[in-house]
Amino acid sequence: MKLKNRGVPCDFPQDTGIDFRGIFPYKEELLMTHQALIIAAGFGSRLQRHDGDIPKPLRKVGGMPLIKRAILCGKEAGIREFVIVVGFQKEKIIQALDEKKLGVKLTFVENPEWEKPNGVSVLKAKPHLLENFVLLMSDHIFEPRTLAKLIKAPLWENKAILAVDTKLESIFDMDDATKVVVEKDQIKEIGKELKNYNAVDTGMFLCSQEVFTVLEETSKTKAPSLSNGIRLLAKRNQMGSMDVGNAFWQDVDTKGSLKHAERFLLNSCRKPTDGLISRNFNRYISLFITKYLLKTSLSANTVTFLTTLVGVTSGILVAQGTYLPLIVGAFLFKLSSILDGCDGEMSRITMTSSKLGQWLDTASDNFTYVCFFIGAVVGLFNQGHPHALLLGSLALLGVGMTLLVMFTYLIKHTDSGSLLAIQKDFQQNQTTSPFKKFFQSVSFMTKRDFFSVTFLFMALVNRLDWIVLSTILGAHAMWMVLISNRLGLFKASNQELIKVHSLKE
Repeated sequence: MKLKNRGVPCDFPQDTGIDFRGIFPYKEELLMTHQALIIAAGFGSRLQRHDGDIPKPLRKVGGMPLIKRAILCGKEAGIREFVIVVGFQKEKIIQALDEKKLGVKLTFVENPEWEKPNGVSVLKAKPHLLENFVLLMSDHIFEPRTLAKLIKAPLWENKAILAVDTKLESIFDMDDATKVVVEKDQIKEIGKELKNYNAVDTGMFLCSQEVFTVLEETSKTKAPSLSNGIRLLAKRNQMGSMDVGNAFWQDVDTKGSLKHAERFLLNSCRKPTDGLISRNFNRYISLFITKYLLKTSLSANTVTFLTTLVGVTSGILVAQGTYLPLIVGAFLFKLSSILDGCDGEMSRITMTSSKLGQWLDTASDNFTYVCFFIGAVVGLFNQGHPHALLLGSLALLGVGMTLLVMFTYLIKHTDSGSLLAIQKDFQQNQTTSPFKKFFQSVSFMTKRDFFSVTFLFMALVNRLDWIVLSTILGAHAMWMVLISNRLGLFKASNQELIKVHSLKE
C-alpha cells in the first residue's frame, strides 16, 4: 500500500493491524507545505458599506487589509506561495497586493461564479495546487503560530485537517459560528445549526489533493460547498482536527466582530516586560492613541520621529532652569515615554517590524534621554548651583558609560536593535553577584515609565538637583551591574546571539 503523507510517499505493509504512526518517525521539514489557497471571491454582504465601495478582503482591521494580514501571517508561518481566488471586484484586490512588497509568490485565479458556494472557488484553484496545501479565508484573522503548527501536522489516513477552537466560552458570536463535533481528533459533524457540539471551525484547513475529488463528488448533485465536502470526509473517517489551543482567531464577518478583532490586536501589544506604570497607565493611553494613528497614513518610523521631537523639546525647556519651563519640560518628557509605545504598537499590529526600526527606536529613545539629561545639567548651571559642573560631569559620564556598554552589547552579541535583548540576557545570566540581586530588586526604577514620573514629581517641587543626582546614581549603577554580569564590553564573544523579535517597548 502506498500512503501519501503530506507529499512524502511512504511504503507500509498492508493488513498487519499495526499502527505504524508510532513506529516510523517523520521530519517536520519534510511534511511542511509551502502553498496556501485563499478564498477571496465573495461579496461579504454583512460587512459591506451601503455603497459597496470596497471588497471585504480589503476591509482594514488594525490599519491593514484583511487579506494582506492573512498573507503576512502565512508568510511568517512558512508559506511562500499563495493562490488567491477572486471574484467580486477582483481588480481592486489584485491591484492592492504586490508580491514584491509582500515577499511571496502570488497567483490570482478568477471565479466568475463567485455567488455560488465556496467549494466552487476551491475547485477553480485545482490546476495551481499540485501538492498538499493550506486553505485560508480572506476574512479571518489568526496567529502565525497556529498556521505554523497546522502545516507541520501529519495527515496520516486523513484527507484534510481542520483547525478547531474548543474554547467555546471565548467565541465572540456563537450563533454565527460553524459548530463542530470532534471525537479523538476526528471531525464527526459540522454545521451552523448543530445543537450539540464541542468545538468551532476556525476556517483554517490542511488539505490533500483528495479534497478536490470530494468536492467534485458533491458537485454532481448540487453546487459544491466546503462544509458538504467536510461532511463527506467525516462520514469516511478521513477528516482530522487540530486544536488551536490558547491562540486567537476571528472571523471578521460583521462590524461587531471587526471591533472585537481590533481590540485583540491592540491588547496583544501588552507585554510581560512592561513596567509597573506602563502596565497600569501608559499602555491605556498609548493604545488609545495608536487606535487612531492606525487610521492615518503615518508610519511607525514617522511616529518615532515625532516622539523624539517631543523629547528633545523637553530637554530644551528644562535647560532654562526656571520653574514653569521645568514643569512643562518634565511633563513633555513623561509624555514622550507614553508616545514611545505607539510606534512599537503600530509596527506590531501592522506587521512592519524590522531591524532598522528597532535601531531607529533605540537610537531615538537614547537621544531623548541624552537631551533631557543635558538639559537638566544646563538648567542646574543656570540656577547657579555651586556644584553644577561636578554633578553635570558625573551625570554625563554615567550616561555615556551606560550607552557605551549597551550599544557595544547590541552590536557585538545580538541580532537585534532592541534593548529588550539586554533585559533578556540579563535575566538568563546565571551570575549571582550581590550587584545583580540588588539590581533585580530595583530594576523597575531603571525603566523609562518609572523615572519619567519620578522626574515630574521632582520638577513639581522645583528640585532639578534631585533629577541630576538620581541620574548619576542610576546611570553609574546600571553600567557597573551590566559589566559585573559579563554583559556589554566584557561578554564572551563566542556566546550565542540573542534575537528579539518584538520591535519596541
